[in-house]
Amino acid sequence: MMFARKICFLSVLIGWSAMATAGKLSKGFEALKIFNYFEAKQVFEKSLKKEPAAAAYGLSVIYYRLDNPFSNIDSAYKYIILSNQSFGLVEKKELLSYKAFGVTEISIDSMKGLIHSRAFEFYKSKNDIDVLNIFIKKFVTAPQCFDAINLRNSMAFEQAKQEDTYKAYKSFIESYPYAKELKEAQSRYQSTLYATLTSDNTIIEYENFLKEYPNSPFVTEAQNKIYLLSTVHGTIKEYAEFIKKYPENRNVETAWHNIYGIYTSNYTTSSLIQFKKDFPDYPFSETVNAEIELSQKKLLPAREGGKWGFIDTMGHTATPFIYEWVEDFSEGLAQCGLNGKSGFIDKGGKLVIPFIYEETNPFKNGVSIVKQGKKYGIINKAGKLVLPFEFDEIADFKEGMAAVSKGDKYGFIDESLALAVPISFSRAGDFSEELASVELGGQIGFINKSGIIVIPCKYDWADNFKKGMVKVKSLKKLGIINMKGESVLPSEYDFLGEFSEGLIMVVKDNKYGFADKTDSLIIPMEYDFTGTPREFKNGFAIGDKNKKSGLIDKSNKYYSSKEIDKILPFSENLAAAERKNKWGYVDMKMKVQIPYSFQSAGYFLNGQAKVKKNDKVGYINKSGKVMLDFKYDEMEEVKNRGTIVTLNEKVGFLDMNGEEILPCDYDDITFINDNIIKVERNKKFTYYSKENEVFIWKEEGF
Repeated sequence: MMFARKICFLSVLIGWSAMATAGKLSKGFEALKIFNYFEAKQVFEKSLKKEPAAAAYGLSVIYYRLDNPFSNIDSAYKYIILSNQSFGLVEKKELLSYKAFGVTEISIDSMKGLIHSRAFEFYKSKNDIDVLNIFIKKFVTAPQCFDAINLRNSMAFEQAKQEDTYKAYKSFIESYPYAKELKEAQSRYQSTLYATLTSDNTIIEYENFLKEYPNSPFVTEAQNKIYLLSTVHGTIKEYAEFIKKYPENRNVETAWHNIYGIYTSNYTTSSLIQFKKDFPDYPFSETVNAEIELSQKKLLPAREGGKWGFIDTMGHTATPFIYEWVEDFSEGLAQCGLNGKSGFIDKGGKLVIPFIYEETNPFKNGVSIVKQGKKYGIINKAGKLVLPFEFDEIADFKEGMAAVSKGDKYGFIDESLALAVPISFSRAGDFSEELASVELGGQIGFINKSGIIVIPCKYDWADNFKKGMVKVKSLKKLGIINMKGESVLPSEYDFLGEFSEGLIMVVKDNKYGFADKTDSLIIPMEYDFTGTPREFKNGFAIGDKNKKSGLIDKSNKYYSSKEIDKILPFSENLAAAERKNKWGYVDMKMKVQIPYSFQSAGYFLNGQAKVKKNDKVGYINKSGKVMLDFKYDEMEEVKNRGTIVTLNEKVGFLDMNGEEILPCDYDDITFINDNIIKVERNKKFTYYSKENEVFIWKEEGF
């Protein structure tokens, strides 16, 4: 390498041997040629005053070279700058002699370039910001100065990131305002400033932050935090106090909508009118007036030309028939489909929420669970996304909590849409009586609404709590525990029924009895399990023995007779009983009150029971008198409305007096309300008004 540098330098000095002058400079360059640095240095130093351009050039060469004790890059730079500055003052007649020494404008620039490069590498190797600052200050003409500035800025930014405080980023921004890292530094400054000043997550911290930094990019988040902390329970009182205290907060409109949604969640005319009285400052009063008018209208889904819309109860078109599908209105809005997407319209037919979702659900308590892409989120009635699209599943709210999942893990959100229980379980059920089942490690337990496991995960299966108790399975056996996890019934049964009148059917080894809530076996396990659950009704339950059945009371007294093969519990003091494949009714003494003459018989209700005879069903009273003749294949009473009847696989409708309103000529009949009946035939449908006794609208082709 030394030899290569010598060759390079000798090329710079071509022509020196041909110099005609024998002055001091000539001696200096001759000494330099043979690497006699001591003599060359002395000559050049003595010649600086009279011949600064050439002498300084010679000195820069000496200080640049590495093969002598005078090597110093700073000195090399000092003299090449002097040479460069002096060269322009050299008279033309001297330029020829300078050229003989190899001192030209080109050689000076070349040497300056070499010095710049070596100086930059030298200063850069120190890996020190202060050293780089010296290079930047000293070598202002070096093209590497820009690289040095960028390197210094990068090193300073890395130091700031390692400290990762808003003060460190602020210092960097102030010290290096033109750094390419400035934008990221500003972003980090803002985020660390916000995180530091709000580390305790208190309302007062967020309030102070907004006062001190009103132009921060985290103003929105701070306002959101104040809103969430102020309305943690999601009550009308909390929302109202929030609006009063923070009128400039961006969530005021949301708070008003929440008050409105909670107060009028049932969307009744009376609740809307009362809301207007109780909240005269509601900023969307015109909307309320319109909602009051619309709430009194019942709209029905209808179809024309393959497209869906809505009609009113008079059969008039209420919305255009332009949708691919529609659902019933819920809280004043209806789901509709268009171009493969789902959105919502109001009763006036106005598009309230655009068709941008893959899936929607009816509004409940002012919010709807929606799907966009492959993720679920939640919107409010204004169409605002109040829970981001980041969940793989969102269940319906139960007791103010909804299970959510990400990947294969589950947690819960509350009605404020905050994550109330971390997403950490492999399964999650609905909340029931303040507890929800969860799975960890393949086993089931229960948590409360704070996410605390209150019943250990040690069961193979668990139902939902009912009246303070829940069925569980362990080692393939069923039992019951209470809300403290204490055993009510040990896990030793093959089947469990449901509690009725304080007792529950328990099955073991194909035998059943009845136990109470204290694990006491009230009815011994001496009855044959047929696979049909048994329960107490009006003080009696069916007891199956030897392929026959009788009735047992809670003292295990057995009611039957040799004539009876099967029997149902008493209803209105009579029990349906079977003898030789015929059914009738007996009293408490097993005495026949209505003869065995029916193919089947049911319970009495309001003095009437449904029975079957000659493959037709009818109704009889407690004297056995036929109240509704045997002419239909099946009957289904609709409470306080009449009876849906079936004949030859077609349905019709009878009023409360048994009068035929609609003949058995239809495929399906569904009550919309007390007056309107939806009637279907051959995949077409119509609406019938009981009050006016007319079809108010018919689909074409019905």
